[in-house]
Amino acid sequence: MQTLPTDDGSKEKRRKNTGKITLAEVAKLVGVSTMTVSRALRMPEKVNPELRTRIETAVNELGYVPNLQARSLASADSSLVMGVVPSFSVPGFIAASETLQEVLSRQGYTMMFIESGQGGQSEEKAFQQMLAYNPAAIVQFNIDNIDSCSQMLANAGIPVVEIGAINHEAACVSIGVDYAAAIKKLVNSLTQEGYKNLGLLCTASNNVMFRQILGGWNSAMLSISHSPHRVVTPHLPSGITTGFSLLGDIRITWPELDALICTSDEIACGCIMACHNAGLKVPDGLALASLSGGTLAAVCSPALTSVEFPWKEAGTLAGKTLLERLAGNGQQQIIELPSTLQIRASSKRPAR
Repeated sequence: MQTLPTDDGSKEKRRKNTGKITLAEVAKLVGVSTMTVSRALRMPEKVNPELRTRIETAVNELGYVPNLQARSLASADSSLVMGVVPSFSVPGFIAASETLQEVLSRQGYTMMFIESGQGGQSEEKAFQQMLAYNPAAIVQFNIDNIDSCSQMLANAGIPVVEIGAINHEAACVSIGVDYAAAIKKLVNSLTQEGYKNLGLLCTASNNVMFRQILGGWNSAMLSISHSPHRVVTPHLPSGITTGFSLLGDIRITWPELDALICTSDEIACGCIMACHNAGLKVPDGLALASLSGGTLAAVCSPALTSVEFPWKEAGTLAGKTLLERLAGNGQQQIIELPSTLQIRASSKRPAR
């Protein structure tokens, strides 16, 4: 991976047709030279505190982001595409990022990924760091943009593609899946197998996904006259440890539970391990199912019933869509991909 150069105020000026806020615009608003603004940003301790405050206010007001590639750029062009994700452990991210990079690398683009975390301040800092590299485009994976980050993206004027839960209100291209439809598939499959007391263990990584999962869950359960009250929404990672540590408390809270849907394969596999540890057979004592349906679902024991999402295809489409946008083409804003139900041993009752 190449090392990207640091900021150089003497070469910060960009072509006006990029639509980005320039150092000169900040200087004009404050009423000082570009050299003074550059010094305040690079060496704030060498600038008068009152002037530094005025410059910082102007930077925030205009949404200016320093360009860390300025020293090596003879123009505003860039071959860097930034990717941002709440956590690298988010289900589907690895599969989508691999195919995304394959498509972009063939056209000479390099990708850099960054974790944003799930708090407002950490997300804002992540976006400031990303945009400081003057990327050609940005890919977001299940990110909730706070207002300040949305404004930064608007000021940057570069192509943005979202991957994850399909977002019909996105200001950019959205490529993803309908989690509401996926959860309904699992609910219907489990009830058709004869399970009556279903529960949901949900660790959704963003608000759009969370709303879709809960909306689909409530709708599906009520449509079959079942109560949707057995829901656990911990603020924990979507990992094996989460499922393993929570299942005991879930079963104590709802001893009648006979089937549990998890929002990732990893959580569901952790629950299966907890069942093995407690001497509880799957699916006789408790059926399990999951969303995401990666390779883990097929290899855990017993194999996991899941709704599979085409994350590799999503990555490929995101790459092709970005290339179209970078070439000034492309119109489609919402690309919804289908999900597939795979019924396996973790929920399938033996024939009688």
